[in-house]
Amino acid sequence: MEIVDFIAKSLIIIILVFAPIFCVYKKYSFVKLYLISALMISFMLIIGGYWPHFYTEVRLDLMGYDSLGMSEAERLQNVAPEMHEQATQLHWSNMGVGWPLKVIIWMVILLPYPLIVWLFGFGFKKLKLRFSAKNT
Repeated sequence: MEIVDFIAKSLIIIILVFAPIFCVYKKYSFVKLYLISALMISFMLIIGGYWPHFYTEVRLDLMGYDSLGMSEAERLQNVAPEMHEQATQLHWSNMGVGWPLKVIIWMVILLPYPLIVWLFGFGFKKLKLRFSAKNT
């Protein structure tokens, strides 16, 4: 189960980092680059924000945890005794700031990233043209 979690998180990070770089490499216009990158970043952030919540719920279901129980004893009724502490810890780890708020915060942080990548690509292209003009 941990391998699936690691693969999913790694794939999300790789797509977040390389989507704008790929668009700059393909020489898309700024508007096209930003639209493609912003959509991919938004989609990956939504998946990445929901994934830990989903993964925790799946693990609790596999343990037999009843999240609809009214008391701790009811919720842990079908869980193996050696897994009680882990199930309780997983249940409480889902409490706190919800995944939609985390996604919104990360969108505010990451949406300027395509602009930065485009500026670096634009600057690199200008430097390349300047040095190639000097050499001829």
